[in-house]
Amino acid sequence: MKILLVNYRYFISGGPEKYMFNIKKKLEEEGHEVIPFSVKSNKNEKTEYEKYFVEPIGSKDAVYYEDYKKTPKTILQMLSRSIYSFSTKKAIKKIIKDTNPDIVYILHFINKLSPSVIKGAKEMKKPVVVRLSDYFLLCPKFDFLYKGAICEECLKNGYRSCIKKKCVKNSLFASIIRVFSMKVHKFIKVYKNIDTIITPSNYLKVKLQENGFEKNNICHVPTFCREKDANIENIGTYGLYFGRISEEKGVEYVIKAYETLDEKYKLKIMGDDTTEEAKRLKKYVQEKNIKNVEFLGFKKGEELETVIKNARFVLVPSIWYENLPNTILEGFSYGKPVIATNIGSLTETIKDGINGYLFEIGNSKQIADCILKLDDDNLVKQIGRNNIECIKNEYSIEKHYQKLIEIFETVKEENEKNGR
Repeated sequence: MKILLVNYRYFISGGPEKYMFNIKKKLEEEGHEVIPFSVKSNKNEKTEYEKYFVEPIGSKDAVYYEDYKKTPKTILQMLSRSIYSFSTKKAIKKIIKDTNPDIVYILHFINKLSPSVIKGAKEMKKPVVVRLSDYFLLCPKFDFLYKGAICEECLKNGYRSCIKKKCVKNSLFASIIRVFSMKVHKFIKVYKNIDTIITPSNYLKVKLQENGFEKNNICHVPTFCREKDANIENIGTYGLYFGRISEEKGVEYVIKAYETLDEKYKLKIMGDDTTEEAKRLKKYVQEKNIKNVEFLGFKKGEELETVIKNARFVLVPSIWYENLPNTILEGFSYGKPVIATNIGSLTETIKDGINGYLFEIGNSKQIADCILKLDDDNLVKQIGRNNIECIKNEYSIEKHYQKLIEIFETVKEENEKNGR
């Protein structure tokens, strides 16, 4: 099968990109041809298909909204990509025409590519499968957060709540544009062109069903993790947070937990430490003279794996609903207990005392209590064994691949049968 794989970044920035490269590798190992489609960037992995990629917003060095120089040209690009980009639709139709894929598998597209990738694929009579990593089809801000607390006002009272509160980037303009774009997408029924929506968590699947998306078009397919050469005897010496350092990840509550603990309890934070949230947290650690917290910066490859292997447990302190984050499965695969927030999709995966511990959202005292529970070496080892088995039985790449291919084949057959 020939698969056009669409994502707004073609380099590792977070969990969605890790998934993209891992599933690309697996599909290719199984004999499928995978063709990437993305946005041009100086950070991209090399590919012969980059000539088809769309022009970036601003420059090839800009990744995040904060990186954009707000010139008139950039603002127009941002508006286009938020609402509907005809240049992006033209680009995806060109790559489809030249490569003739059997199916279009779309990951992230909001704000960088636009939903025109969906419409473009359908105009070329190709089946479309979309995998969601967050809640952007339901929440203008994507995470159901307002000032660090869960907020679902837009679902109950309409999107005017987002504009009133300036939820998107704390900007009235950005909030208006995002709400306007969501209304446009609903009006033109662009998401009706999706054959199947894949959700990594059942929690997201239920949220979509509760808010107007067709039940029969949504499939829950959990994320996967490759099995690792885990050593249960290596129980590690520190707690580890790794991943994106941003407000919704709740890293500050872990830092505050360690602030109350004896200095023999160590925390390592691994991820891009140049974000605004990371800078704020580093300043807090410095001002409070917290000596048992260390920022490692962004790591990848063997360096990243070594840090995880030598951790005692993994912390997932998110203050939003999450969507089965890769960090949990990575921790499981190395036989590490996971301490996570008792919220959203995290409760589907973490069971107290079996594969880790849950704590109330933002409760640093409970985080500290969970850390102390894992002082027991034998308990750490037993939970580690449970988690390795969990990866083998529930979150294996083989299980994910088989389910994904079943979906691809089904929508392909239906598309051909209906002459689309």
